[in-house]
Amino acid sequence: MDFVSTLLVRARWLTRRHRVVTALCLASLVAVIFLLTLSLEWTPESLAALVSVKPPDDSCRWLPGFVCDWRKQQSSTSSTPYDPKVSKPSSTPKSSALPESDKKKLEFIRSYYTKLKANKQKLEIGQKFYDSILTTVRKAKPDSVLAQDYPVEKLDSKRYELRDTSIPTYSKTFLSGFLKLSDKEFNDLKASHDYVIDKLPQQAPLGLYSGDGIVYVGGGKFNWLTLLSIRALRAEGCLLPIEILIPTIDEYELELCSRVFPAMNARCIYLPMQFRGEQLSATKLEFSGYQYKCLAILLSSFENVLLLDSDNVAAYAPDHLFKKEPFVSSGLIVWPDFWKRSTSPDYFKIANVKLSQTELLPRYDEVYGEYHPQTYQEPLDLDNTPLHERVGAIPEPSSESGQLMISKKTHMRELLLALYYNYYGPSHYYPLFSQGAQGEGDKETFLAATVVTKGSFYQVGKFLDALGNVRNDAFNGNGMGQFDPVEDLAWQKKKEKLRTEFSGDAYYEEVKKLQKPKMLFVHANVPKLNPWSMKNEHDTVDEDGNRYRLYGLGMRERTGADFEGLVWGHMDTLLCELNLNINAFKEIDRKALCTEIKTHREWLKSTEHTLE
Repeated sequence: MDFVSTLLVRARWLTRRHRVVTALCLASLVAVIFLLTLSLEWTPESLAALVSVKPPDDSCRWLPGFVCDWRKQQSSTSSTPYDPKVSKPSSTPKSSALPESDKKKLEFIRSYYTKLKANKQKLEIGQKFYDSILTTVRKAKPDSVLAQDYPVEKLDSKRYELRDTSIPTYSKTFLSGFLKLSDKEFNDLKASHDYVIDKLPQQAPLGLYSGDGIVYVGGGKFNWLTLLSIRALRAEGCLLPIEILIPTIDEYELELCSRVFPAMNARCIYLPMQFRGEQLSATKLEFSGYQYKCLAILLSSFENVLLLDSDNVAAYAPDHLFKKEPFVSSGLIVWPDFWKRSTSPDYFKIANVKLSQTELLPRYDEVYGEYHPQTYQEPLDLDNTPLHERVGAIPEPSSESGQLMISKKTHMRELLLALYYNYYGPSHYYPLFSQGAQGEGDKETFLAATVVTKGSFYQVGKFLDALGNVRNDAFNGNGMGQFDPVEDLAWQKKKEKLRTEFSGDAYYEEVKKLQKPKMLFVHANVPKLNPWSMKNEHDTVDEDGNRYRLYGLGMRERTGADFEGLVWGHMDTLLCELNLNINAFKEIDRKALCTEIKTHREWLKSTEHTLE
């Protein structure tokens, strides 16, 4: 107490001058610390540190979290390469200061999480969950990469034509003749698959997901296509919220994400932000192309998701799909592709799926868009029995993932298994699912994961339409038409009732009288709906000035409207009336672009009378 009293007494002896000097010293010290903080390089990693909660670290003491992280990174001398089996991604050397444009992007991205406490809390919950999932998936990495050995050639899959006798039976024997796995490759994959099946959780954390919504993968040239697709949805009265995954900072268009999309009740999700501690470069290396689609579903805030490819344009609002059957009870809807399913028999062994030797699934009939119960004798002649008609297999036909519906509440485990399939897709699972056939990619992963986990699903029965035009006396395919699953289910039920009353040819005559489902989605995959590139590639106008409709004359009958006329009207609105700044057209003379759009749009109007 004497010591304290002495200090108090001496404090009174300080002159005003002493106190001023002391205050100046303290102010200088604070200023130095502040300037040092500002001098640190701002990167996506430091941004992530600001919006994430980290456990206390005594070694940091009073330093702010992002300063502490920078100090640790600078002092680290480890150069050990990243091993997904034993560690998280190692830090990559920092680049020079970010461009001013990227800093503005990051400031806007950060503002979404700092303005509302609920957004920040959900981000933190998601980061923890997604990091744990990726840790599990990385630990499941197979020890060997498939050599992708094809003794003869890759499988040239055929279009699903039930009555085409020239197509060989896709039996176990036939499908075993393509991709060959060594014993080590098989055992490594099986051990990997067993590990991830055992470790993946059944459910997501409470509060992470809610509501219904539409999800896209954007970025780069896909930003324009996504914008066009969203414009079509809103013009048709779609009220569902929308989220767009943007993989990298270079692909993030600030004007779109900060002004245009929000005005359309849509928002961008910046991929690296969703993973606490993830490096931008590491994320970019681990995912690309088809792999992003499964990730977009997982990272979206919606509990129930309609995934649309950016080149997929809805003919009318799809809002009703979420509230009606078959989605309500199935939780997963997939649409058919043109091709026969060509999954390697080895996949089923790897996934511990036993295929029946005595029972068959209903046979798919693409002409009438339905599944027929089969009559058969036991034992089955397996050499002449299609592999994918055996009970336990992924049923015919193959899937097309230009559109997909999934519930995270009922199908989280299936979604996470599909994420694992896509994470190791190019190196392992894409070849296993398709064996080099047309469309090899993510499209088989969702249904495969659901079959393996014995989840529920609905396959749209109505076979897709090939959309295109006739040029030089040959059909030119430009798109894929997919049908409304709500109407498809009602159609199937009517046919089931007819089947109890009629048989043989009489049944098919009655089926022809039924109203078919309406076309809901146009997957405009070739060519992409870029008006300038379509002109230059002679997709819409040839060298002689002759103009063409991309999808033929039957679209009004299929969709109820002049679909192409509406799409080009949306192009006119976005690029010419609103004059939106889109990177896909930044090097193109806007006046010339709009002249082409208006010219083709007027031509479409002048030929509207030719539509069926």
